Parts: sequence; C-alpha cells; structure tokens
Amino acid sequence: MLAGVLFKTLFAVFSMLIALADIKKGELPRIAFVIAIPFFFIFKILLDDQLSIQNSLTGLLLGLAIFLFAFFISGKKLGLADVWYSALMGLALGPWYWYAAMGIACIGGIVYMLVLRRRRIPFIPFMAMGAIVVSIIQV
Repeated sequence: MLAGVLFKTLFAVFSMLIALADIKKGELPRIAFVIAIPFFFIFKILLDDQLSIQNSLTGLLLGLAIFLFAFFISGKKLGLADVWYSALMGLALGPWYWYAAMGIACIGGIVYMLVLRRRRIPFIPFMAMGAIVVSIIQV
C-alpha cells in the first residue's frame, strides 16, 4: 500500500517537473526518460505481481506504438518527448488507464487551443495533467 502511494507520488512529481520544463523550454532532455523509464519499471517489478507487470508492459508498448505512429504521421510535428512520456504513462498506468489519461489530455488541449486560439501547444503538460488525475482516482 505504502509502496503504491510512493510510486504514484514519484510519478506525479516527475510528471509535474517534465510538464514545467516543457512549458518553459519547449524541449526536454532525453536523459530524463532514459533514467525514468527503467527506474519506474524496476519500481513496478519490486512493487507488483506478475499480472500487473504484464499490464504495465502492455501499457508501455501501447503508449509508445500509438505516439510513434502519430509522430511519423504528423510529419514529426509531435515531439519525441511526447512519445517517450506516453510510453512512461502507459508503464505507470497500464493500457486502460492510459486511454483515460489521454482522453483527459486531449480535452484539456482542445479547450486550451480554443480559449487561447493557438494552433500549436505543448502537449506534455496536458498529458501530465491527465496522468496525474487518473493516477489519483485509479483503483
């Protein structure tokens, strides 16, 4: 129980830091994901049972595959950091909760675009918002 709360807290803190960096600089160092993905995966292995680990790997591959596809389809207008963060979200949340978090992120991004009348937005802050909300309400 306590380890699960610690996992969610560390994931939320990492998500907020990544979102702030994306807003301020518009780019993120890949080393953050090179360290974070194995760290959270090892944490998951130590924390969870075999079924949950398979669920996390499925989420990681789902988030990675969908965003890599979008990265190439968009003509590389989507950032690679979005791809890596999507994979991390899938790892942390699992595939079904990944979909819920992306739904929240898309709604937030659309509202932001409509209100501020912008065509390009930093999407990681919205992804982080969706991931944190889903992580908090996740059963």
